[in-house]
Amino acid sequence: MKQPIRFALAAAAAGLAWGYLRHRRDERAPLFAAVQALEWFVAYGGAAALLERVREGLEGGQVEVERVTHTRQTIVDHSD
Repeated sequence: MKQPIRFALAAAAAGLAWGYLRHRRDERAPLFAAVQALEWFVAYGGAAALLERVREGLEGGQVEVERVTHTRQTIVDHSD
């Protein structure tokens, strides 16, 4: 298992504990804890790491593909 996934799983475990402690008096505490764990997992890069692992599996490690992870658009208004 790669290091980023380990850290993201640790963050998810911490988020689960934190979410449960924070909402322990609510009957929906397990649900809130699961959402908190998912938020922390994604925030720590777990989703990106999992997607990378899936992509590597699909590509078989032989094909190198350039991926666009974000775009930036700049709009310039030229007033005359």
